[in-house]
Amino acid sequence: MSFQWGGLADSPDRLREQQPPEHATQHRSSIEVIGYEKFDISSHEDGSVLVSTVLTERFTGAIEGIGVADHIRLLHPDGSGISTGIERIEGAVNGRRGSFILTAYGRNLSPAKVSGTWTVQPGSGTAELVGLRGRGSYTATADPAGHWRAEGEFVCWFEEPSSVS
Repeated sequence: MSFQWGGLADSPDRLREQQPPEHATQHRSSIEVIGYEKFDISSHEDGSVLVSTVLTERFTGAIEGIGVADHIRLLHPDGSGISTGIERIEGAVNGRRGSFILTAYGRNLSPAKVSGTWTVQPGSGTAELVGLRGRGSYTATADPAGHWRAEGEFVCWFEEPSSVS
């Protein structure tokens, strides 16, 4: 039995990440958090908390559009932590319009700094984004007023719809 999810594919000995093809292109985008909701899930004896956050984000640059992300986060008292989530973005990538899904994994480096990676979910592109593949990284910081902004780098490519798995 075989599976592929978020750019990871199984192999006989371990999971491996699909490498971008030679025609993949490198890009940058900026992300601004324009909406934020936090829901407490549980508290732990060590002071850490498990929370769910829903973010609305505005992307500018090679990715243009609005994304809605749902993350589960484990936050420690010192501000460090980890997160995983899924985001749907409606807009355009390099001028091609549609929507697509990202899977994301992040690490809180401090209460005001987060970094992580994301992968385009294979087969999630719609309209002109059918066949979109890619992955990237981001670093986000909060200003003193608590407004979050991120800078991201990513590599993307398009596959023929019949080869998307």
